[in-house]
Amino acid sequence: MSQSTGTTKSMPRQGLRMGPGGPGGLTGESARNTRSTVVRLFSYLRSFRIQLTLVAILVVISTLFRLAGPILLGQAIDNYVATNDSGGVMRTALWMIAVYVGAGIAGVVQGFMMVTIGQQFVADIREQIFSHIQTLSMAYHDRNRVGDLMSRISNDSETINRTLSNGLIEFTSNILLLGGILIAMFFLNWQLATAALIIIPIMVYITVLVTQYSRKSFRKVQRNLGELNTVMEENIAGVRVVKAFAREDDVIDKFEVVNAEQRRVGITADIITAALGPMFTTMMTVTIAVTALLGGWLALPPRNIVEVGIIATFVVYIMNFFRPMRGIAMLYNQLQSSLAGAERIFTVLDAEPTVRDAEGAELLGHIQGKVHFDNVSFAYEPEKPVLRNVNLTAEPGQTIALVGPTGAGKTTIISLLSRFYDVTEGAISVDDWDIRKVQQASLREQLGIVLQDTFLFSGTVLENIRYGRLNASDEEVIAAAAMANADRFIRLLPNGYQTEVSEQGNNFSEGQRQLISIARSILADPRILILDEATSSVDTRTEMQIQEALLRLMDGRTSFVIAHRLSTIRKADLVLVVNDHQIIERGTHEELLEQRGFYHDLYMSQYRRAEVSA
Repeated sequence: MSQSTGTTKSMPRQGLRMGPGGPGGLTGESARNTRSTVVRLFSYLRSFRIQLTLVAILVVISTLFRLAGPILLGQAIDNYVATNDSGGVMRTALWMIAVYVGAGIAGVVQGFMMVTIGQQFVADIREQIFSHIQTLSMAYHDRNRVGDLMSRISNDSETINRTLSNGLIEFTSNILLLGGILIAMFFLNWQLATAALIIIPIMVYITVLVTQYSRKSFRKVQRNLGELNTVMEENIAGVRVVKAFAREDDVIDKFEVVNAEQRRVGITADIITAALGPMFTTMMTVTIAVTALLGGWLALPPRNIVEVGIIATFVVYIMNFFRPMRGIAMLYNQLQSSLAGAERIFTVLDAEPTVRDAEGAELLGHIQGKVHFDNVSFAYEPEKPVLRNVNLTAEPGQTIALVGPTGAGKTTIISLLSRFYDVTEGAISVDDWDIRKVQQASLREQLGIVLQDTFLFSGTVLENIRYGRLNASDEEVIAAAAMANADRFIRLLPNGYQTEVSEQGNNFSEGQRQLISIARSILADPRILILDEATSSVDTRTEMQIQEALLRLMDGRTSFVIAHRLSTIRKADLVLVVNDHQIIERGTHEELLEQRGFYHDLYMSQYRRAEVSA
C-alpha cells in the first residue's frame, strides 16, 4: 500500500535524549528526575526567547508598580492625612491609581503573551509526540494501550499548557514580588520586618511537607487518568461487541472501579491543594495582628520609633506577602502535575523504534515480486520462539497460501515480510534485496495489505480509497472501485463517493468495508499482496463479489494469503502448512493430500467440512 510522507514542523530537539529512554513500554511511572525534566521543558522554550524576554520586562514593571502602591499609601497617611493636606492626598491617590492601573495593564499584556506562547508550545509538542508515535515500531504499539497514549498527547500536554499559560508567569511574578517586599520592609523598619518574617520558617516547613505528598498524588492522578481513558476508548470503540455479548453491566462495573480509583486519588490531591489556602490565611491573620501590635507599641511615646503610615504600609505588604506565598505553594502543586505529565510525555519521546532504516539504506525501486525467506527464525521475547528455520521462495506472480492452526505463526510470517518486526536469525529478501537494507517506506509502497478486520478512516469513501495513492485522480479512484466490485454500492449511497464514513466505518457492512479496502489496494498497485481473506461473516453474494475482486487484485502479483477457504487453497501455486512455529509441509493442494500428513488431517477436519456445509 502506498504510504505518504509529509513535512512536519518539529520542536527543538535539544532535550530529546536527555531523559531515560529505550524501547521499553509505558509503565505508568514517572521518570522522577525533576531537574532533567525542567531543563528539558525549558529547552523547548528557546524558540520563544524574544517573547519571553518581553514578558520578563513586563513582569518586572508590574512588580515595581505593585511595590510602589503601599509606599504611596504610607506617605499619604504620614505626610498628608496627618496634616489635613487634601491636595496631597488627592495627588497621591491619583499616583496610586496610575501605578495599579499600570500594573494591571502590564499583567493583561503579559498574560496574553503567555497564553499565546503556551498554546503554540502545546500544539508543537503534541505534533512532535504524534509524529514520533508514527515512527515507533509495531512492537511498541503492541505493548502499549491506545487510551494511555491518547491521554499523554491530550491530557498531559494540556496540563503543561495550563502551567505555561498561567502558572509560570504568576510563579515568577510572585517570586519577584516576595523579594521586593522583603527589601522594602527591611528598608522601612527592620524591627517590624524581623517580627513579620518570624513566621516564614513555619510556612516553608508546611509547604515542603505538603509538596512531598502532592507530587505522589499528582503522579497517581495522571497515571489513573490514562487508565480511565483506556477503559473508555476500548469499550466505546468496541460497543458492538459489548452489546453482542450483553456485557454492558460488566463494562459499567469495570468503569466504576477505575473511576472510583481516579476519584480517590483526585480527592487526595485536591485536599492537599485546598488545605494550603486556609493554613496561609490563618498565618497571614496572625502575622498582621503581631505586626500591628508591635508597630503600635513602637509608635507610642516615648519610643516613637515608627510612624502610623509605615505600619499601614507593613499591613498591606504582609497581605501582599502571604498572597504570593500561598500562590507559590499552590502553583508548586500545579507544577508537580505538569512535571508528572511532562515525564510521561518524555517517556514516549524517548522510546526508540526497534525497527529502523539502516545507515545508507537504499530506495527499493520497481520490483518483480520475488520473495525469499532464508532460514528465518523469530521471537518476540528471548527463549520464546515464534518461528524456527523458515525457508520459502515465492516467484513473481505466484500465490502462496498459508494454512495451519491458530497461533502457528502464519501472521508472524506476514509481519516479518512487512518488516513490522526484524528477524531474529536469517534474512528476508525481495528481488534479492535484503529488506533490512532498504528504506521501510519504499518496501511498504510495494506491499498491498487487505486484512480481515478492515479499518476505515474518518472522511469520505473517496478519501478512504485514495489513501492507497494520495495523488490519484477521482477517475482513478472510481476505476479502482469498479475493479473491486465496490462502485455499484457506493453510487447507491446517499452522497455516493462523498458519503462520510462514521467511526471505524460502522455505517458500512463488513463486506462493503472489505470491498473498499480492496479498492484501496488496487489503487496502490503493489507488486506484493498480503491477504487475510476471511469472508465467513458475509453473505454468499457479497462473498462472491469479494472473491472476484481479490482475483483481479492478485492477477500478476505475488500474493501471500492466510487461507480460510478451500477455493483459495486449491488455486494457490504453493501451500505452506505452518504448525509448531515452522513450515512442516509444502506443495500444491493435491500434492499435500496425497502425502496424507498434517494437511490431509486438517483438510478432512476443517476445510472439507466447511466445503460440505457451504
